[in-house]
Amino acid sequence: MPIRRSPGRRSVLVAVALLALTALAAPATGFQGTVQRVGTTVTETVTLPVDHWTAYLFEMNAGDTIAYDIRVTVGSPIDVFIVPDIGLADYANNTKVQFLEYLDFNNQRNVSGSFGGAAGGVGFIVDNTNVTQGGADPTGLVTVAVTLERSSNLYLGGLIFLGCGVALLVIAVVVALVLQRKKAASAPPAPYGPPPTPYETPSGSVPGAGPGPPSEGLPPTPPPSP
Repeated sequence: MPIRRSPGRRSVLVAVALLALTALAAPATGFQGTVQRVGTTVTETVTLPVDHWTAYLFEMNAGDTIAYDIRVTVGSPIDVFIVPDIGLADYANNTKVQFLEYLDFNNQRNVSGSFGGAAGGVGFIVDNTNVTQGGADPTGLVTVAVTLERSSNLYLGGLIFLGCGVALLVIAVVVALVLQRKKAASAPPAPYGPPPTPYETPSGSVPGAGPGPPSEGLPPTPPPSP
């Protein structure tokens, strides 16, 4: 959600004497801040003058959550913004008239909870400025205790990893089947085999001989004469 900045405050000073104006004038501090990259956790106490801010930038994965506890121990209420990395860049650029955010807590002394559901760069801004409309109205130095801790949901991360693995396996099987079908469709038909051979007699057997013509013997011998 984009947040608009409030117009800068203007004040008109009427100088009674040039000497008094020179003695009392002081340079304005201006809009200043720092960004600290955090891996897993940070616990510290920061002191912010008027028109100063500090930010903590995390790199979140799917399933990560950040527990936050931000408390003003000395001074007036502050503003806290949870923003994407692009929103942090626009916030830090004082010439931008708006910046993207996930959550905002305006004019608060204690802010705590848990943030998740985002991936990529996520920043937590602790703000002692009047940068936004309806925000805190800083009156002086503030001291803030900051505790931020990122944790990973291993179960959800495992499910995501498993789901990606199953999807890749299904894709590989489909590709293999498609390639196999294409290869089978493009192959030429197999040639016909050799003609069948005639029946062959098993070795060692002799075909049976059929009855031949009767043998013609010699005529019978006549009986001997008496």
